[in-house]
Amino acid sequence: MMFLYWIKMLMFLILIKHIKSWSSASDKLVLSITKLEALDMWRLKMEWNMNSEEHRNQTYEIQVGRTKNMDVIDTISLNAVVNTTIWRSQMPLNCTDHSVRIRHISHNSTLGSWSAWKTHYGNENLSQSKFKMYPEQQVLKEGSTVLFCCVYSEDTNITSLYFKNTPYEAINISPRVKAIRVENITATNSWGVNFYCDKRDETTAYNFITFPPEKPQNITCETKDLRNVNCSWKVRRAHNLGKRFKRMYTLVIRDSEAGSCDSEGLFVSCIFKVIQHWVTYNITLFETNRLGKASEQHVFNITERVFPFPELSKVSAGVLDATVVLQLNGNFEGLSITCQIQVKPGETIQEMQQKGSNVSQRYTFKIKELQPSMNYNTRGRCAIQGNEWGKWTNHGAFVTGHLVTVDVWRQIRGHPNRTVTLLWHTVKTYPELYIEAYEVCKSREGPQRNVCINVTQTPLNLTVDAHVINITVRAVIQAGLSVPSQITIPSAYTGGMLEEKRIMGNAEGFQLSWMRDSTTTCDYIVEWCKLSVPHSIEWRKVPANQTYLTLEAGLFKPGVRYAFTVYGCNAKGHRPHEKQIGYLEEQKPSKFPTLDPNPIVTWSSATLKWSFKEGDPSHTGFITGYKITRQKDFNSDISTSLIDKPHIKSFTFSDLEEDQSYIFLLAACSSAGCGPDTSATIATAKNYPLLLVKISVSLLVLVACCICLCYFRKTLKRIPDKFSFLHLKALDLDEDLYKASEKIRSLKIEDCRWCDVEVLDLHTSLVQKSWLTGTEDPRHSFIAHKVKVPSFTTPSYQLTTGAWDRQNTNLTNFTYVSSGRQDLSEETAKTDGKVQEPNNPLFISDYVTHLCEL
Repeated sequence: MMFLYWIKMLMFLILIKHIKSWSSASDKLVLSITKLEALDMWRLKMEWNMNSEEHRNQTYEIQVGRTKNMDVIDTISLNAVVNTTIWRSQMPLNCTDHSVRIRHISHNSTLGSWSAWKTHYGNENLSQSKFKMYPEQQVLKEGSTVLFCCVYSEDTNITSLYFKNTPYEAINISPRVKAIRVENITATNSWGVNFYCDKRDETTAYNFITFPPEKPQNITCETKDLRNVNCSWKVRRAHNLGKRFKRMYTLVIRDSEAGSCDSEGLFVSCIFKVIQHWVTYNITLFETNRLGKASEQHVFNITERVFPFPELSKVSAGVLDATVVLQLNGNFEGLSITCQIQVKPGETIQEMQQKGSNVSQRYTFKIKELQPSMNYNTRGRCAIQGNEWGKWTNHGAFVTGHLVTVDVWRQIRGHPNRTVTLLWHTVKTYPELYIEAYEVCKSREGPQRNVCINVTQTPLNLTVDAHVINITVRAVIQAGLSVPSQITIPSAYTGGMLEEKRIMGNAEGFQLSWMRDSTTTCDYIVEWCKLSVPHSIEWRKVPANQTYLTLEAGLFKPGVRYAFTVYGCNAKGHRPHEKQIGYLEEQKPSKFPTLDPNPIVTWSSATLKWSFKEGDPSHTGFITGYKITRQKDFNSDISTSLIDKPHIKSFTFSDLEEDQSYIFLLAACSSAGCGPDTSATIATAKNYPLLLVKISVSLLVLVACCICLCYFRKTLKRIPDKFSFLHLKALDLDEDLYKASEKIRSLKIEDCRWCDVEVLDLHTSLVQKSWLTGTEDPRHSFIAHKVKVPSFTTPSYQLTTGAWDRQNTNLTNFTYVSSGRQDLSEETAKTDGKVQEPNNPLFISDYVTHLCEL
């Protein structure tokens, strides 16, 4: 019985334990919605947590209820590790309340308990007097099903809702909310589609229906200048909405937005800059609108996508030929480029090949065998070797010249009665065409006064007054007269001087350009001449819509300065517009500066002055400055100084050494280098002021020392014994004075001619000390060889000079000798008639003065 009892108790405990474990397991499966928020009008984001600590795929069941009644409208099964999801509603979340709950489904299909409802509240709970309609001002997806709702007050009776002015049967959502269900909505235009609740109310909502973005197809990327790449593609459907909801395009390279995009109808293009040294590009194109984003990648080799597009920059016609210039802009360095032109009628095609560069290139074609007085048009295109041809340029039209044309120009001198020098060039169809003479006619405004003369050559000098004069020139040939060439001489005026602009040519010639003149109506004339050679005038005509001119290098010589004057033409003649001067190629100066023969020289500096006409037009280059070379001697280093201002004609060297000879070389410089040298040798002076200062300082130091010693000689004798440590020793003073004299080198020790020493009685016992040969200071032993003093008990010592004339004798050396510590008697020491009581009876200072006569 006891055994059965314990078995029952054990089974009961096991059952209780299992019940607790089941209870705890069920507790772990209970979930709760922690967060519920609306991302927009359609999307509801929910988050939940669970008591389980397992991190693996979990199965959840989520229910979405609508209104306060929690009418379940959607059930979701979710298998995921995350604890968040987004639910999309067909009805705007603003219409009514939406609630969410969740439960867990275990791996053995055991259902957990539902969590509590979590509610997102709509606008039906708000008090309002007017209709609220949702959605409004939204972009909706074409083909989708949408619930449109109206929120109103409870006392309003609504039976139908209207979409596109079409009534739809209302669906009761709640006492204050009704909706309609519209399926498979279609795309609208840019104005959108209307939706309203009641015809009696003027409140209307508008929405826009479009289609999602599509992937870019058939992408083509190419560049015409290797500086910018243009990628384009064609879209299937043009965007149907306005700028507010415009479809956006983005080009991404290197994981960042790299280009600007533009769309027009069914064509889209994006432009981005070429990345240096990149050959293979992997780009991503994005198309975005309010419904989402689509993308497509494209990989290409940029060298295979280069299609140069030239510009037809110049077309000039002669009688039997024409010149066509193609200008190609871009960075084509390292590539071989072929360009061709086509001329119609005749279908003439010419090709030209060049190596590409990273600057603007010109391809000049000379078209020959043309007919005179005929209309032609031409166009051009280019290609990289191995690639297809680029696009043709626009057509350029030109007309070949007449059989004989005369190009007239003039020079005007004097004021107001002027001399006009006429110059002209004749263009003949055939070289053998004979010109008999030239007919020159002169007329003026007002009463017709026309005077004509025949001449055979140019130049021709005419005298005119201050009025406007018209001059025509025609060639007289066997067939008659050529078409007249006219030039108008403007009225006399006193215009200001034109500012000169410096230019520089190159191997191709001069590329001239100027500012556009708004008063020019017919053409420009570019006149040039050699400044060093008078009357060497040439000229070219340029159309009024062109402000540049290229002159071939064969017309000019290196090292010669040319002046270019641009004249603007109108009904009143040609007037100067701009002036430019320059060289085809600068050379080193051929002339040398002239040094001033009287430079300013000091002991440490030298100022050179020179003269040079830097503005002389005969120079072989623009003078940019001067180079001065300095050398102390032929074996020393060379120092070079540059002056970058040609109008400065002096230079100072301030770091020279005194009493030295220097060689100076001076040369004028241009951008091509420096010309011949002008040399000069200059020697610096001695620094006499500094030498005088040194001597003066030495003498002043010596005099000061002498004065101090004389002044303190008696005072030192009276120093009490307790200050005996201040007493000076003769040898020390003598040694110090000697060292000072050696440093300043102003004093020189010489032998004395004679010395007279008297010994005075200082009441000192010689028993206790050895005078002048004491053993306490062995440094003074040498004095004993000079002066011998006899031994006696109480001698007195007096220093005298005998018959020495103090006024006629120079004192050159004083030596003061201290005998060290000596014993004194108890008697009072007397000095110079004054009684002194020593503070220390054991110490006394004695002096021996050594006087020398020179």
